[in-house]
Amino acid sequence: MYYSNGEYFELTFKQKLSYFFISLVIISLGNGLSIAAAMGAAPWSASAVNLANVTHLPTMLFLAIEAILAAVVNLFLVEHINWQRTCGNIIFGLLFSLFVAEFANLFRPLFVGLATIPKVIIDLFGIWCIGIGISVIQRANFVLHPLDNLTNVARFKFFHGSAPLGQLSNFVIAVSISLVCWAMSGQLLSYGIGTAYCFFLQGNNIAWGDRHLFKHLLHIDPTKI
Repeated sequence: MYYSNGEYFELTFKQKLSYFFISLVIISLGNGLSIAAAMGAAPWSASAVNLANVTHLPTMLFLAIEAILAAVVNLFLVEHINWQRTCGNIIFGLLFSLFVAEFANLFRPLFVGLATIPKVIIDLFGIWCIGIGISVIQRANFVLHPLDNLTNVARFKFFHGSAPLGQLSNFVIAVSISLVCWAMSGQLLSYGIGTAYCFFLQGNNIAWGDRHLFKHLLHIDPTKI
C-alpha cells in the first residue's frame, strides 16, 4: 500500500514485482559483499557459513533450509494462513540463497590483498544495503524472505512495531546456531565488526529505509494478512 496526495492506494502487481526484484538484488548484493569481505556477515548468513563449516555441505544449502524453516514458523504466528504468500516467500528465499552464493563468489577475488579498513567499509555498506532492501520488500507487502517476514511478524505481534526489537529477536536465534557450531568445531566464521553492526543496528537501518527510501510505501501489520 502507498500514500499519495492524501489518499491510500493498493500497489499494482507490476509495482509489487518491481519492488520485489529491486529488493532481491539489493539484499543479495549486500549479503554477498559482507560474506566476501569476511569482516563479519549478517547473523543468518554467518550461521549458514558455520553450519557449512561443521557439515562440509554448501553454504547455499543452509541458506535455503533456514528460509524453509522460517516459513514454517511464520505459519504459527499469523492469524490467517495464506498458502500462496507462504509459497512465494519460500521461492524468494531459494532465489535469495542462489543470488547470495553467486554474488559472494563474484566478489571474493576483489578482496584478495585489500587492506582491512576498505574491507570493513565495504562490509558495513553491504550490511546497510541488506537493511534498506528489507525495508522496501516489507512495505511492498508482496513476497519476502521468510526470515525477513519473521522479523516483520515479530515486530508487529510482540514489539508494537519496533523494527530494532523485532530484528534483535530474530538475530538471537541465528547467533545461537553459530555458537553451537563453534562449540562443535572450535571455529567461529564470518563473525566480526559487520556482524555486530548488523546485530545491534540493522533494525535502525530498516527504520531509516522506512523514512527515506520510497517514503510513499506504507507498512501493513503482517499478522493480519
